[in-house]
Amino acid sequence: MATISLQEQRIIIRFLHLRGATPIVIHRQLSEACGDGVMNVKNMRSWVRQFKEGLKSFDNEPKQSRPRTSRSDNMVERVEKVVLEDRRLSVENIASKVSISVGSVHRILHEDLRMRKVSSRWVPRMLADDHKAVRMTAARVLFHQDNALAHRAYTTQQFLHENNLEMVSHAPYSPDLAPSDFWLFPTMKDTLRDRTFTSRAAIASAIFQWSKQTPTEAFAAAMESWRRRCEKCVRLQGDYVEK
Repeated sequence: MATISLQEQRIIIRFLHLRGATPIVIHRQLSEACGDGVMNVKNMRSWVRQFKEGLKSFDNEPKQSRPRTSRSDNMVERVEKVVLEDRRLSVENIASKVSISVGSVHRILHEDLRMRKVSSRWVPRMLADDHKAVRMTAARVLFHQDNALAHRAYTTQQFLHENNLEMVSHAPYSPDLAPSDFWLFPTMKDTLRDRTFTSRAAIASAIFQWSKQTPTEAFAAAMESWRRRCEKCVRLQGDYVEK
């Protein structure tokens, strides 16, 4: 599809408006030409209204309104802090924690913080070269664990040492290379969703039963997927394997 700038879209909107087309009809015709690049119907209605009122400029007119605080430097920092504390949070959860709209959180994450979700975790959209280098190294290792707090706890490290298990550091921002993130947890949650548990023991029992009932072939397929992801990571020079 052709790429049409916003200013060019405004010119077309005014032309079609003068020919009697409604905003819905204009949006449909532009969508056929621009695809995902077309402005939304709400903005299109706003421009049609302004053209009706005599506007002749196609530039983006500044609006006189109260100062926006939803994307202030302070709010961007708050959103980043919330994400770094729990990278699995949904946009809706983040919006609830910082008390701004879902749309504002979405723009902060994607435009200000340049983040995206990989294997249900928020990660930098672009990896630094040193992160890619670490991912390439980790991708060649057969045994490793991610950087969850429980895995870095003293008792965990002591257990690994006492049992002569070599622990290799997991590459940062790499849920796509952790079987627990791209397979184990999502699969487990699908099975346990909508169930109510009254104690930790009940949760532990349900997880144990799930592990017993899950075919060994499923675990083997996950490990094979892990191998393919590691190989792809190397081919991509350390970049994300999920696009």
